[in-house]
Amino acid sequence: MKHPARPLALSLLIVLASLALSSCDEDRSASSNETVVRELRILGAVPDGSEHDPFGRPQPTLYDVLLRVWDATEDENVKGLLVRVGPLQGSWGSVGDLIEALGSFRAEDRPIHCHFETADNVGYSLLASVCDHISMSPAGTLDLIGPAAVMIYARTLLEKVGVEAEIIHMGRFKGAGDMFIRDDMPPEAKASMDAILDDLYGALVEAVRTRSNGDAEKAKALIDAGPYGSDDALRAGLVDSATFLRQARDEVKRAAGVDNIRRTRMMPKPQELTLGQFLDLLSGDVDEPTAGGERVALVFVNGNITDGEHASTGDAVSGPFVRAMKRLEEDENVKAVVMRINSPGGSALASDLMWQAARNLAEAKPLIASIGDMAASGGYYIASAADEILAHPNSLVGSIGVVGGKFNFEGLADTLGVTTYILQRGKRAAWSTPVRALAPTERQAFEALLRDTYDRFIERVAVGREMEREAVLAAAEGRVMSAQDGKELGLIDEMAGLGEALERARAAANLGPDAPVELWPSSKGVIETINELLSGNGEDEVARSQRAWLRAHPLAASVPLEPWAGALRVLAEERIALVPPYLFTLR
Repeated sequence: MKHPARPLALSLLIVLASLALSSCDEDRSASSNETVVRELRILGAVPDGSEHDPFGRPQPTLYDVLLRVWDATEDENVKGLLVRVGPLQGSWGSVGDLIEALGSFRAEDRPIHCHFETADNVGYSLLASVCDHISMSPAGTLDLIGPAAVMIYARTLLEKVGVEAEIIHMGRFKGAGDMFIRDDMPPEAKASMDAILDDLYGALVEAVRTRSNGDAEKAKALIDAGPYGSDDALRAGLVDSATFLRQARDEVKRAAGVDNIRRTRMMPKPQELTLGQFLDLLSGDVDEPTAGGERVALVFVNGNITDGEHASTGDAVSGPFVRAMKRLEEDENVKAVVMRINSPGGSALASDLMWQAARNLAEAKPLIASIGDMAASGGYYIASAADEILAHPNSLVGSIGVVGGKFNFEGLADTLGVTTYILQRGKRAAWSTPVRALAPTERQAFEALLRDTYDRFIERVAVGREMEREAVLAAAEGRVMSAQDGKELGLIDEMAGLGEALERARAAANLGPDAPVELWPSSKGVIETINELLSGNGEDEVARSQRAWLRAHPLAASVPLEPWAGALRVLAEERIALVPPYLFTLR
């Protein structure tokens, strides 16, 4: 049904888009012969992916940053880099890509100076690994304190408000939902998390050793003595100077022997919208943009894995992914594909559909999986379809297991004075209702369904990795692990980042090192965004009503679940889900 206000709203959108485009800050272009220092900003955790919302605040992706570093490395006129670093917020896996790319620039004897105002564990691991000179703002803070995991269990709280969580696991390490059914940390969860923290701590110690003359014990002592202000960081030798950004810029210019420093645009240039293109949108006469020539495709699988066609921003959706895999499989000019995966998992159905689509493509042309911070559960399910899986040592992988269940609000309903009547035809017709517990026969049937899903997960990994079922089972049981532990169990092939994955894809396809890369999903420009608005694409009404019900529920106001909102949504909306073994905050 046409909305009477839509034409006016669209007109306003066009005006706002035009204003945004005209006000974009352009880089000052250096002449072709001008020698310069390039300034890069990595001021926070950078997400994987390629999709940008032109109506939202621009945010560079990891791939955007890597492209700028690779371009600077290849440009002989770039004589040095100034890298501004901020808190990288637990991106233990993805930081390896930045270290790898910046290390290639540094290897050519060109200086890298780094400056920060506030840095955390991950940010400092980058600083210590690649920077010739580290400066911090005089009033800055260095939160070099070591990694920690915070896990919360709230069974008693739920009991107090009359809520019972009924969660069934396949895999003894598969502890998703444990926070709702336990008050203590199970030994399996502790063992997995201890192993992960040991690996992260070891990586941080190795980075700090570069600032402590290679002395590991001194590096550990420096970590234990954090956090630091600028004076203490200077005395400890963790930074080289305490200066403002202006002085840092002057220092790197002197070190590089140049007069000019240029700030590098971290985002692609915004897409311009013409009147003719807008008229095409209104008429529905819009062609899908296609890249030409022989190339490698880079496919991003980010966020929770969900069913259907549309989802909220940041989710990996099965429908568009399956269609993209088929198009890339049939496109003769796409010679190889790299899947960049950064996902905690999600829907079992979606994971299986996406695995099959990826497997079909892998039978037709080279397919390489590159792991970002995490490829757990459903994320690893999809990765296993590839010919090779590459990851950095501190990427999290595995979690081969299944969880399912529901919440029972019967006690809360009684407390609130809510009376419910259940009318059904069929013995198990109302098994999923949230106002009663599972009957014994319903629980048995549900366990059988979960067991079937778990067996299929094991089978898919065995086929994709060419492993014996027993070998997969040894790495399964829902256990999450670092990629370096995963390599020992056969889940990972090599310790390498996205750059190496693209190089291997080009080599496997007999393409040169400069072969172009096509991104999927492509960056969302103004045209695509307005077209989406016109077509009515977006979250369906059922999903919207589910979220509204959850937000309005009294429990939502009493339980602090913000750190686990994504995984909680999966548990709330999926009867059978592939999600991480437990929900935690890792810094």
